Amino acid sequence: MKVPASGKSQPSTASIPPTLPSTPQAHLGEVLCEPVFFAMQQVKNACKSVLLRLGYEIHPVSQPPVQDIDFKAALTVKESQYYSQWSAPCPLFSPWLGHPDFQSIYEGAEPYTLVSPDRCYMLIELARYARHLAGDFAECGVWNGGTALLLARTLGTSASKKLYLFDSFEGLPKVNGEKDSWFSEGQYRANSIGAVKAVLSDFRNMIDIRCGWIPETFRGLEERRYAFAHIDVDIYQSNLDCCAYFYPRLVPGGVLLFDEYCFAAARGEKDAVDEFFADKPERPIALPTGQAFVLKLPPPADQQSTRNSDGRVRCQDGVR
Repeated sequence: MKVPASGKSQPSTASIPPTLPSTPQAHLGEVLCEPVFFAMQQVKNACKSVLLRLGYEIHPVSQPPVQDIDFKAALTVKESQYYSQWSAPCPLFSPWLGHPDFQSIYEGAEPYTLVSPDRCYMLIELARYARHLAGDFAECGVWNGGTALLLARTLGTSASKKLYLFDSFEGLPKVNGEKDSWFSEGQYRANSIGAVKAVLSDFRNMIDIRCGWIPETFRGLEERRYAFAHIDVDIYQSNLDCCAYFYPRLVPGGVLLFDEYCFAAARGEKDAVDEFFADKPERPIALPTGQAFVLKLPPPADQQSTRNSDGRVRCQDGVR
C-alpha cells in the first residue's frame, strides 16, 4: 500500500549479514598467508578479464539499506527465520514490467498508488477472475484512488456490479502499540476525498465511496454480497474487522486480497488474518509479491442453509 514509509514495495528479509570491516591486505595475509591470498587475487583478476572480453560488465552488489523498516522489522519479527528476499531461479515472464495487456489497465494509475506494479498485477488478475462471479467489489484503504482505478477499469463502465470504497481519508486510526509498532495514527492521509473522486470520475455511476472509520463505515451494507475485496488497511484491528465483515458476505469462489500480509513491518495484518481463519476451512495463500489471498469455499451440501428462530432461511455464509 503506502510504500515509502513502510518499505512495502520491496520483499523483506529476516537476516542481514553483518558487513565486514575494511581489512588491509596485510591483515588478510596473516589469516590466509600471503601466497594463498595472492593466488586468489590472480584468479579473481583473470575471471574479470575473461568476462569483460565476453562483453559482461562487473558491478559490486550493494547491501540492502538497513534503514528500510521492513528490513529492520524482519530482524525481530515473530518467525523471522521465514522472512527472506525472494528471487527467481531464472528469468520469468513478468507482465508488470510493461506488457501491453497490463499497461492497458495500469497506465495512468501509478501516480495515485504506492502499491508496486507486481502487486497491482495480482490485483488486476484476481479481479478479472472475480468479475465473473455474483456479488459486488470492494476496497478498504483507498488512499489516493490508484488501485480503486485499476479495479474500476477491470470491471468496466458497463458492469452491473458496484465498487464500494471504504476509507477515512484521514490516515490510519489509533494503532496497537504492540502489534502495529511500525505504524502511527494519521499515517497515509489521502489528498482529499474530492481528489479521489476526480481520479475515478469516469466510473462515478458504479462507485460508492463510504467515508468513515472501519468497521462503522460498513453499517447499512449488512445485506450486500461480494465477489472481491481488496484489503489494504495495514494494521491488526482494521484487518480483523474487515475479515469479520467480508468473509460471511463473500460468495463461493470470492476473493479476499490482503496487500501487506507478508511484509514484516505489517506483521499485525498477518496476525489478524491468521487468527480469523484459524477455525475456517480456507487458508491464506502467501504470494512472493508480499500479498496473500483467500478463496471462499462453498459450504458442504448438507449445510448450505439453516433456519433462524423466526423461520426465515439463512445461508451458511451468514447472508439471508
